[in-house]
Amino acid sequence: MEYRRKRRTSSRRRSSGRTAARRGSTPPSEAGRAIVSLLMVGAIVYLISASAAGTWIAENIMAPMISAFSNRHDEAENGSQTVNATGTPDAGLSASVDLSAGTSPKNAVSTQVSLPALDCFMLQMGVYSSKSNAEAQAEALQAQGAGGYIMEDNSTGETRYRVMASGYDSAESAKSVKTRLVEDGIDCTVYELSTAAASFRVTASEEHIPQIEAGFSALEKAQSALSAAVIDFDKNSMSVEEGKTLALTILSALESDMGGLLSFDGTDATLSQLLDAYRDAKAALQALSGGAYESIVAFSAQLKHTLLYVTHRYAVLTDALL
Repeated sequence: MEYRRKRRTSSRRRSSGRTAARRGSTPPSEAGRAIVSLLMVGAIVYLISASAAGTWIAENIMAPMISAFSNRHDEAENGSQTVNATGTPDAGLSASVDLSAGTSPKNAVSTQVSLPALDCFMLQMGVYSSKSNAEAQAEALQAQGAGGYIMEDNSTGETRYRVMASGYDSAESAKSVKTRLVEDGIDCTVYELSTAAASFRVTASEEHIPQIEAGFSALEKAQSALSAAVIDFDKNSMSVEEGKTLALTILSALESDMGGLLSFDGTDATLSQLLDAYRDAKAALQALSGGAYESIVAFSAQLKHTLLYVTHRYAVLTDALL
């Protein structure tokens, strides 16, 4: 997927070490070595190494995945960067959104509404210049219960394909998984996909402001719920039907939160982009909840893939609006 990068999503070059060295020339045999030891055993183990170092059990990996962590300094010490296209810190950008058509001037009010900031720490398993190589690794990862999401990156002028296994809401969680994988000989890195809050001056009828605010925060809320669902599904040994119920709950909340904005569709360019992203996320959740799955592993993989897709789609949206 191609998209314009203007902010922190644009220059996250975390394909250092062996993963970066493989970029553009990794033969399928190397991709295979990076994934053959990834197994999903029920929901007790999240990503398990089956190499000589042994396996990981829940107490070694679930606790750090669930814990909250917001110290970016620790991530920076491990070679991570978070900059925008010009190498400078993010700066919020306000724009005007006029949804007051048909509203009496005396009933119209203006307020600041924001798309919330988002941080997702993705476990990156490989970076390729060949899409077919990326697809081969993604398919193998999905067969083992990982997301296998391919994120197209054109930030350097050269198209690269990043293959992601899953996403985490804290740096600590992602680094804990990475450390154990690397110790067991599986090459991977942590790729931080971050967006700044995008603020807008919205003018509308006062009675519609709460609905508009809910709509602007709905996608980030759905992404957060998906992140929690990925953990809950594996940790609690859920069935496919229970996982589908989780997905339907997230979908229902998204539809409810976005409902107040749908009546304004076609009235503002910024709103149109937000609604397009909403429809894409809705379609992904509908596919997740309505799909046919041969196993718990297959559903777990699709759940992670959906989380990564919705996260990336949100980054595309905020990039386009800033």
